[in-house]
Amino acid sequence: MGSVTPLGERIRFVPPRLGADGDVLTVARTIAEKCAVESPGQIHARIARSGLLALSVPNELGGADITNDVLSQALSIISAADAAAAHDLVEHFTALEFIRNAGSEEQRKALFARLDLGETFALASSDAGVDQAVLVTGDDYALRLPDDAMRSVTADADWIVVPAVNAAGQTLLVVLRNRPNTSWDGLLRADQVAFLAQGAGNLAASVSTLLKAAVALGEKQRELSALLIDRLADEGETRPVIGEVFLAIELLKAQISRLAANIDAAQVGAENVTFRSVRNNAITLEILMARLGLIDGVSESGLIASLGDDLRRQ
Repeated sequence: MGSVTPLGERIRFVPPRLGADGDVLTVARTIAEKCAVESPGQIHARIARSGLLALSVPNELGGADITNDVLSQALSIISAADAAAAHDLVEHFTALEFIRNAGSEEQRKALFARLDLGETFALASSDAGVDQAVLVTGDDYALRLPDDAMRSVTADADWIVVPAVNAAGQTLLVVLRNRPNTSWDGLLRADQVAFLAQGAGNLAASVSTLLKAAVALGEKQRELSALLIDRLADEGETRPVIGEVFLAIELLKAQISRLAANIDAAQVGAENVTFRSVRNNAITLEILMARLGLIDGVSESGLIASLGDDLRRQ
């Protein structure tokens, strides 16, 4: 169970460590049950106290290192009750994936330790997407983040993570305390910047795709439940809709499971997968979501062309 710890003059709840898959899913179901009777702020606080926030952190860095399949199941359960809360968790776990592949072990430990205080992370990315870095400018003395870099942040998180690239083409990760009511000139301190490992952007983008699909799966499962209990479910016009929703659920489950397993393998450095092959698997899932009408502003033909171009280069 959790406990409390003093932090200056504040008392912060220390979340429990979740180790077993069953524990994770039980906690997710408990949160889902409360979504109907608690405010968004209360749900946010409940998630912070639950132990879910550190699920994807490696064991050696103090986390549960739960498989991506179980993580996806947890988000689907929460999404079926509160899609907004689940979307915030997508941002959080995508940010953690960047941190997992950035800086030194000491830097990662220091950031992951914030999870023990129930603190959350959110992602600020370029308009081009999660795997496209924000350009930071600077001179010999300091780097500067663009003024609009923080505007893409939608979650009410404690920390903001910004994938970036410097003028020399080196990939970086900027991690900032979220202070929305404080003016800032964009100048970065050395302790706010870490170098990113090769392929980190591709892997984090794949995690983002996986978890967005898990959220969509939860919404589809809620839709199916509503159709099945609706008094019109026996009407002829409704039966095809039920079948279509069920088919979408089964297709999503299969692709989510496959991508989750490939991400697991890539995270531990398995020889049979590469960051690029995992990203191609994620694009396949994005194509499925586009065909099912589950993502907006994405061209299915563009995704297919991108996948084909990349496969030809391999």
